[in-house]
Amino acid sequence: MQTRSLFPRLALAVLPVAAVGAIAWTPADHRDAVSGTFTATYASREVHEVGDAPGHVIGAALARGTNRSTGSTEYMPGASVVNVETHDLIRGNGPHQGYSTFALGPDTTVSKWNGKVTTVLGADQRPITTFEGTWTKSSGTGRYAGASGHGSYKGRMTSDKEYLIQWTGEMSGVKVAGR
Repeated sequence: MQTRSLFPRLALAVLPVAAVGAIAWTPADHRDAVSGTFTATYASREVHEVGDAPGHVIGAALARGTNRSTGSTEYMPGASVVNVETHDLIRGNGPHQGYSTFALGPDTTVSKWNGKVTTVLGADQRPITTFEGTWTKSSGTGRYAGASGHGSYKGRMTSDKEYLIQWTGEMSGVKVAGR
């Protein structure tokens, strides 16, 4: 009976496959779930009436805030956030898009985002404005150079000058958590 010689042969057959699997794994294969929230305050806003329909406006704005990481994987806690955006709204409804830059020391990420703004009148006849959409990581520096990611966001206006964003998604290509 040759059961003794079977184990070494099996080990020799499996070992190269395991080694190839270990070599093939890269940080890009690993995905970290990330999420956070920030309140942004408008630093500048410009709105122009289009004139083709009542309440049709085109606008551009810049807002600033501070990220708070809320997920199990820490991501950019305390990072400054700069949000540059444009919108094309009719009576407070329509598409918006822009770029968000998160910066924490030498580490930055820039995400392109786009979505939809919705405005309804509340019981008190005041507008309630919400928005939602998706984001895609477009670039990064420092520890986030080469990072990729995508996700979604939801938000609402909290005053005439501020809004709250809650975002979630995943990152790959870097070790997200820890220093």
